[in-house]
Amino acid sequence: MIRPTPAQVVFIHLPKTGGFALHAALARALPPDRVLRIGDEVEHAAFLAMAPDQVAGQALVSGHVTVNEALERARPDARFVTLLRDPVARLLSAFNYMATWRDHPLHAEFRDRGFAEFIRESAQALPAEACRQLTGAGTAKEAIPILEGCYALVGTTARVDDVSALLHRWLGVAPGRVERENVTAGQGRINLDSSTCELLLEVTREDRALFDHVALRHGGLMKHPGVPG
Repeated sequence: MIRPTPAQVVFIHLPKTGGFALHAALARALPPDRVLRIGDEVEHAAFLAMAPDQVAGQALVSGHVTVNEALERARPDARFVTLLRDPVARLLSAFNYMATWRDHPLHAEFRDRGFAEFIRESAQALPAEACRQLTGAGTAKEAIPILEGCYALVGTTARVDDVSALLHRWLGVAPGRVERENVTAGQGRINLDSSTCELLLEVTREDRALFDHVALRHGGLMKHPGVPG
């Protein structure tokens, strides 16, 4: 009996959601030439230059790309997957990462600034950041139907082990442990006041609604009903 070829898994990695740990667990179970990782700007540019036939042989496509960029290059049978994290916690982690990791390209910009300055100076770019990367939509109301229709699996960081177990099965490989990777080692200057808190809640409003949809309505694990396994 001929076993069917496992579906291609496309992991859209929203930064600071623990996605690299999930990627590493999956990559350890696969041959290196079946894994395509898009992590930095050079790799992103190379991915955008690829034609679909250059991506078709990859079992796992994983990285910091938008859903539309991936849809243009993924196989027709690809199963799209992502992880969500409470957006306030995600922004705090992103700030600490930039402020304390010396090799980060934005470290010099943020090492002497506080979290309040980061939020104020990034206020134009931050709203609906997760919605836009994961669905191309600018509001949670628009993004939720796209997330439900396009993605085979969406998990929160609290359910990463369950996400991993499903993805290992979809890829036809033995289960693997998700271990902490790419952990922020330091703590930036966390300075908050009432106006910053108000702004923080405003810029995360749409992404919080998206996160809550998966965390509360789906118990942290939203699996497309039409996807077997």
